[in-house]
Amino acid sequence: MSRTQRKISEANLYHVFARGVGRQMIFEDHEDNLRFLDLLSDSAEKANGSLLAWCLMGNHFHLLARMEMLELSRFMKRLEVAYALYFNSRYDRPGCLFQGRFGSEPISDDAQLLAAVRYIHLNPQKAGIARFDAYEWSSYKEYADGPSLCETDFVLGIVGGRDAFRRLHEGGGSDGVFMECNTSDGKARANYVSDADIKRILAGLFGKDWRTAFPAASKGQRDDALCQLKESGATVRQISRITGIGRGIVQRAKR
Repeated sequence: MSRTQRKISEANLYHVFARGVGRQMIFEDHEDNLRFLDLLSDSAEKANGSLLAWCLMGNHFHLLARMEMLELSRFMKRLEVAYALYFNSRYDRPGCLFQGRFGSEPISDDAQLLAAVRYIHLNPQKAGIARFDAYEWSSYKEYADGPSLCETDFVLGIVGGRDAFRRLHEGGGSDGVFMECNTSDGKARANYVSDADIKRILAGLFGKDWRTAFPAASKGQRDDALCQLKESGATVRQISRITGIGRGIVQRAKR
């Protein structure tokens, strides 16, 4: 069966995304994130084009690229092959790391471009990991503190500077994960369950090798664990992303 032809952006602007096969984690720790960023930088330097935004999540990543489709395909092939070789070697695993070919959405105008930038940077906040401006593994900090991988002037010129860029990201987008509550000094703080909290719960239930033990558990054990995670305040999206269990199964899990 032939592949569906990709939609082309006349502006050569694309929101690009890829996830682990079977929704498995592709970034296990900071070392993986750093290695991916090194490879991303190397691939970008070799490409005829530029990056405008990026965000690394546990089992997927988002990029905003400014390049022709043929160049984008070469860029992504270099990046994914190099990272898969590193990841498989480090974790002694065979086979494909990424699920199918990378996804790409063409961007046709400034409004769509700014919406894509906002969407990419709000990913960790929507997932309940951290606020957009506190997350370590996205390009938001490049727009606040100075460029590294990204061509920031292009987007800042469209949105109207750094203050306007921040306003673009503020308000909404939390999916109810970040709930304000008062501390003893009367200041508001964010209250959410982190990825690390979820992993600690799973390690307490299944041991340090929970990534292997959890999928092999009986349905009853699995559902008990999923219920405990939900009761802790973790979102269905978080649990699915970290464990690789489909959202429908997580939602339906009962004791």
